[in-house]
Amino acid sequence: MLTATGLGSGLDVNSLVSQLVASERAVSDLQLNRQQANLNSKFSALGALKGSLGGFKSALSGLNTLSSFDLKTATSSDSSIFTATASTDALPSNYSIAVSQLATSHSLASLSFADSNETVIGTGTLTIRRGTTDYVAGTDTYNSFTLNQESTAANITIDSSNNTLEGVMTAINDADIGIGASIINDGSGFRLLLSSETTGAENSLEIVVTDDDLDNIDNTSGLSRLAFNAAATNLEQTNAAVDANFTINGLAITSASNDVSSAIPGVSLNLKKISVSAVDLSIEANTSSVLSGVSSFIAGYNSYIGTANALSNYDQENDVAAALLGDFTLRSIGGQIDNVVRSSVAGLAGSITNLSELGITTSASGTLLLDGDKFTAALSDHPQQVSQMFTAIAVPEDEEVLFTSSTAATAVGTYAVNVSSLASAGVMSGGGVLPDFSMGGSVVVDATNNNLTFEIDGVTTSEITLSSATYTSGEDLAAELQVQLNGAQELLDVGRSVTVTYESGSNRLSIVSNSLGSTSKVDILAIDATTTASLGFSVSAGVVGTDVVGTINGELATGAGNVLVGDSGTAAEGLNLTITGTTTGNRGNVTFTRGIANQLDSLLDSILLENGPLESRIETLQDRMDDVVQKREDLELRWEEVESRYTRQFNTLDALLAGLENTSNYLEQQFDNLLKPNFNR
Repeated sequence: MLTATGLGSGLDVNSLVSQLVASERAVSDLQLNRQQANLNSKFSALGALKGSLGGFKSALSGLNTLSSFDLKTATSSDSSIFTATASTDALPSNYSIAVSQLATSHSLASLSFADSNETVIGTGTLTIRRGTTDYVAGTDTYNSFTLNQESTAANITIDSSNNTLEGVMTAINDADIGIGASIINDGSGFRLLLSSETTGAENSLEIVVTDDDLDNIDNTSGLSRLAFNAAATNLEQTNAAVDANFTINGLAITSASNDVSSAIPGVSLNLKKISVSAVDLSIEANTSSVLSGVSSFIAGYNSYIGTANALSNYDQENDVAAALLGDFTLRSIGGQIDNVVRSSVAGLAGSITNLSELGITTSASGTLLLDGDKFTAALSDHPQQVSQMFTAIAVPEDEEVLFTSSTAATAVGTYAVNVSSLASAGVMSGGGVLPDFSMGGSVVVDATNNNLTFEIDGVTTSEITLSSATYTSGEDLAAELQVQLNGAQELLDVGRSVTVTYESGSNRLSIVSNSLGSTSKVDILAIDATTTASLGFSVSAGVVGTDVVGTINGELATGAGNVLVGDSGTAAEGLNLTITGTTTGNRGNVTFTRGIANQLDSLLDSILLENGPLESRIETLQDRMDDVVQKREDLELRWEEVESRYTRQFNTLDALLAGLENTSNYLEQQFDNLLKPNFNR
């Protein structure tokens, strides 16, 4: 009997084709799987390495700035009397402090008004200044007022839109001149209360009124009811402005503020209350902060080492190699970091030049260990050498040459500094038209000469107005001009200011910018009709300031104000030195070094750059992983074609087999018929 396979016989063509294709693609799939697994492993490993390097870089922050090593702590034995903070400039020492009086601010109150929002109190101008007032409240005796030259003043216009008690309060507060205005009801009526926001005897308030009713001093009507000056004390002094009084180691000190920063260099005191007895203050180096920074550095390094070791390890027991075993990128990065950590710091001279001399040693596994006692002793005995071990720092021989900053381009070395000329400030000198005040001369300032407009360091002020008065002192006139000019909002907004002085020998005023350099200047843009004749100022440009001129290492440096900067292309490129003092010529040598933390920070920066070696390697791996994905997609299309071809071939074979099976069935039937007996014969 003939038999055949085919669709009719239940042959599973799809299964046969799938098995055949799977058999043929097994080798290529295995290769791609292994390749992809290897690439994924390396990609993940490099990502872990990048993360550990980033963490290591962050751990350097506590050691990479010079200020980290100069921190001081200030401790008060009774913080209810005073608290204290110390800057990097403070020197370790102990003090005994007793507080006998706290500084207070000046407060003035108006008489009572029946209504705060409807009662009209007059119109005109309030001129408010701060200074030292000789005033006896008990006898209402006003002897004198001396303008505080460091303060600001304001001319506040009161007109029909704001001539109520509430309107005046709002106008004063909106002027933003450091004076708080409020309204209180003391039972007899509403009173305007004015308080200086600044404490101290030199910050008492003077209020001069230019009243539209032409009576500037009366206390019965008009805006003059708010006057408090030598001519009229119509406001009541509710609190006198006094200085703080205290002693430091028995030495008497006064301060306009309870926040005292000038008594002990580098130390800020906050006086809180009067003391019964002296309170101790101790200033000490903040070694704990430096130790914390070093501990973070070691922890960051050890974490990186742990990651690097794990990524390059070989498991002998299981015969398994870590993803980056023998990897060039890992070995290169490790070698560079190791070279910085193990080497001595170039340019250092002294007993400390490497980490082991600070008590930082290496374990058998490559991690760092810290001997805290040895490090603390080194920090106590050689603080500058310890800071040089970690930071980028320049040490000048001249105490009046100050290291400001450096850049990554600044080369380690010793540089000679020579100054040809010092920086100067812009100045405007008035004409010598002022009278001889020592002989009883005076200057009248009024509407004909009291308005001026300036340009200071390139900033144009709005028109300033001098207080109308008869000035019998050149110092008082200079103080008035300085206060009004420094109170210009345009200058306050950008932190610019001037100093005005009276030169008695030449009978003139001089205005000097408080900035230095070629951008420092004082120009006068507009004046009144008689200003030139009475005050000596005309519309003109002043003398522009100059930048410091000098060389670093014999090469001309760029001057910016009083800062010398090493030029591009020189060894001292980016080295910033602030030149103070009055000496020109040779200013000694400056030795620049880069400590370990600074070197590592720069190295890690270059490694972790977007186009750096590590990121480039990661991107290369990503490209190769993308290639594998593309190969899979290409092969998938190929195997689909193969499967389609095999299916067609098997279907053709199946059809052939089906035909053979039909023929077989027919022949079998015929044979059966031939073999049957012929009963009809």
